[in-house]
Amino acid sequence: MSEKVVDSSKNGVSKETLVNSATLAETGTVDEVAMVIEQGEAKEVTLNNIEKGLTALWQAAAKPRAGEAEPPVNRACVLNLVICVNGDEQLSEVTQLIASITYSYPCRAIVLVRKPDEPTSPISAFISAHCQLPTSSGKRVCCEQITVVGNGESANGLWSLVLPLVVPDLPVMLWWPVEPALDGPLFSRLIKTADRLIVDSRTFGRPSQTFAHLAQLAQGDYKDTSFSDLGWSRLTPWRNTLAQIFDNPSLRPFLAHISRLEIDYEAPQDNAQPNFSEALLLVGWLASQLGWQPAFSLRKKGSSATLILNQNGVPLTVDFNGHNDRTDEIGGITRIQIEADTSDLDNGDNSRTATFSIEQENNSERATTKVVVDNNPPVVNSVLFPKRDMIDLLCEDLNVVRRDQLFEKALALAGHFSQ
Repeated sequence: MSEKVVDSSKNGVSKETLVNSATLAETGTVDEVAMVIEQGEAKEVTLNNIEKGLTALWQAAAKPRAGEAEPPVNRACVLNLVICVNGDEQLSEVTQLIASITYSYPCRAIVLVRKPDEPTSPISAFISAHCQLPTSSGKRVCCEQITVVGNGESANGLWSLVLPLVVPDLPVMLWWPVEPALDGPLFSRLIKTADRLIVDSRTFGRPSQTFAHLAQLAQGDYKDTSFSDLGWSRLTPWRNTLAQIFDNPSLRPFLAHISRLEIDYEAPQDNAQPNFSEALLLVGWLASQLGWQPAFSLRKKGSSATLILNQNGVPLTVDFNGHNDRTDEIGGITRIQIEADTSDLDNGDNSRTATFSIEQENNSERATTKVVVDNNPPVVNSVLFPKRDMIDLLCEDLNVVRRDQLFEKALALAGHFSQ
């Protein structure tokens, strides 16, 4: 069996030992299958032989080993996951994520690696496998990854390989870990094949403008595609906690008389462009539920910003405050405070005030809620805010195929805040 160590700068597979393209298909020995399945190493194949290489791989894996009555692995696939990355570092990161989600979502992962700044060379392809730990039956459930690398001008043609490679009759999830070029040819081609688009607004350079563009796509030519954002998933505990606070019937009337909203978020330490996309989405969600409309465009000053909304003819001020307390959560929300005042009802001495706050404790998986109504003693509670890594967020999004109307309404309003 011949092997070769591939230079990551040329082929996009970082320091992987690759089995010769023809060897596995011709022989399918146990040792060769082990390199791909047990050791998770990639095998280089020609573009015309991707499916043949995968078929040969699983046929070889299906052969019982010496002394075994049944094959040691089962191939599984519940969806197609198409991922677009730029370069080897992002490829390494998403490959680890694919391996981690295999337990919950065995899939065919098709990873498109763009290297537009490299000298143009023919598109190269690699196949690999990811396996779960053995089940009670002693078998491991495995899924497959196809990695396609385009250097220079070849990067523009990666889209043409996707449709022939997807498993028919299974949903196609398109995940863009970094900000996509929404007007670019790769995105415009791939979105046509996707049942769901997954983005991460923490990577957006101009969140409000990108939100507006995504909302336009969702409401226009791609109404059959569901849109999602990992930033929206990060907001789940904040949205749930706010909803639980106002489940109290005695507090619900204050929702119609909010006068001020403050949101603290994590800003970068240096002069990098702050990203408060999740704060914008949270305000978009509140606005869509409470009937708020933009009155004046978002005004930025450093890592802070102010937005004026129209609440049934009454101005509502939203302040975004950038802090730097948790460098592992740049862009994440750390505190929300809502002030409400019923004096606009002209009730005289019967007017009431209230303050509602949620603050995440530093480096903790808990948050503190505080409710103060009029001059009454504050009601303080501690709630669980579990830390969620990229695996948790991605699995939450993969669990939903249908369109999320709440998210799309929040997205559309967040896109209007800078206009």
